[in-house]
Amino acid sequence: MRRKMGAAGTVLAMAGLVATACTNNNTPSGSPAAQPDSGTSDQVVAAAYDRTTAAKTAKTTITTEIGTGGQKVPVNASGVIDFAGPSADLTENMGLGSMEVRFLNGLVYAQLPPQLAQRMGAGKPWSSLDLNRIAQQQYGASLADLQSSLPGDPTDTLGYLRGAGDQVTKVGQETVDGVQTTHYNVTLDLDKAAANQSPQREQAVRKLEQQLGTHTVPAQVWIDDQGRLRKMTFTETMANPPSRPNGQSGPITIDVTEVLSDFGIPVNVTAPPADQTTDVTDQVLKGGH
Repeated sequence: MRRKMGAAGTVLAMAGLVATACTNNNTPSGSPAAQPDSGTSDQVVAAAYDRTTAAKTAKTTITTEIGTGGQKVPVNASGVIDFAGPSADLTENMGLGSMEVRFLNGLVYAQLPPQLAQRMGAGKPWSSLDLNRIAQQQYGASLADLQSSLPGDPTDTLGYLRGAGDQVTKVGQETVDGVQTTHYNVTLDLDKAAANQSPQREQAVRKLEQQLGTHTVPAQVWIDDQGRLRKMTFTETMANPPSRPNGQSGPITIDVTEVLSDFGIPVNVTAPPADQTTDVTDQVLKGGH
C-alpha cells in the first residue's frame, strides 16, 4: 500500500507539474513556425524545440510519477499552456481529488480539494504558492535556476531536444492522438542542450548533471510532419538530489509522459481574485504543519 506524501510535499509536487507544462519560448515573437526539412534524424529532433514553441500555445496531457523515500506519487494533468508566457491552466488529479491549477508569473494558484485545503489552512476557494520564495529558501537558488535543475525541467523540457546528437534512432511511423508521427529513440546530451544558452542556464544544467550523476538522459519522442513534438517520455533518476524538507533522503525518480495537441489555440490565463485567494507559501516552507 502506497503511503501518501505530507501536505507540503503534495503541493510541491503539484507546483512542479504545473511548471513542467510551461516552457520558455526563445523564438522571436511573430516568427512563423519553421517547416520541416529532410534532415537527419538528430537534426529533426533537435529542431523540434523551435518548431513546437513557435506555435505559441497548445493543449497538453501530462502523466507523471514521482518516487522518493519509498513513496510513489502519481500526478496527472491536462489543459492548455502558453509557451511564451510561460503560463498554464490545468486540471490535475493527485489522488486527493481533482483541482484546477493555474501557473502565472512565478505563482501557482490552485482550487484545492477540501481535504488538502483543510490541511494547508486555506480558508478561501483558491490557494497560492510563491515559487520564487520556495526556490530561494529550500534550494538557495532562483526560480529560474531551480526550474532548470529539477527533474522534468519545468521551464525547458522541450529545450532538452536541442541536446539530440548522433545517438538518435528512427523507430518508425506511429499514430499519436490520431496524428501520424515519427517515433525516435533518443539519448539527449545535456551539455549540448545548454550550449550557447545563458550562463545561468548552463550553470543550472551543470547542477542537474551533478544531481543525476550523468550528462545524458534517454528519451522517446514522437514528431509530426511539421516537425513539432507530439509526445515525449523520459525517466530521470536523481542520485544526488538537492536537500529536501522533512528529512527525506535517497534518490528521486521521475517518470514523465507529455502529449501535445491543438497547437495555436487561444489561451488566456488569469489570476483568481485576490480576496478569494489564501497564500499557503509559509505553510509549505514549514512542511505543512
